[in-house]
Amino acid sequence: MTAQELYHEASRLGLRLEPRGDKLAVIPAKRCPPEFADVLREHKGELLALLDAKAASLTPDCVPWLHIARQILAGEFEGAHRSTLESLIIGLRSIAHPDCRRAIARLQHKPAAGSTP
Repeated sequence: MTAQELYHEASRLGLRLEPRGDKLAVIPAKRCPPEFADVLREHKGELLALLDAKAASLTPDCVPWLHIARQILAGEFEGAHRSTLESLIIGLRSIAHPDCRRAIARLQHKPAAGSTP
């Protein structure tokens, strides 16, 4: 399931999803089926990105990039090949969000795998 589908399923179940820092709040928590809570936990990063994108009025096609920006900021692309880094920069540069800007800055100042510093 995509983050958007999970968001709609939560709504269908009468649940509201809200970001609380780096946590995902489910309101009311007692009405959330345990199996669905497990799925929400598994997709927490994407759901937080979706909620942040909605708050920033970004289009749905930007949501995955916001999640990727956060992965970059968390260091998950350390040592990636220069071509991968360049592709990420191209994908992120049109998204007006502070996390995307910080991710681009991080990528531009990182040595890539196989490059000489």
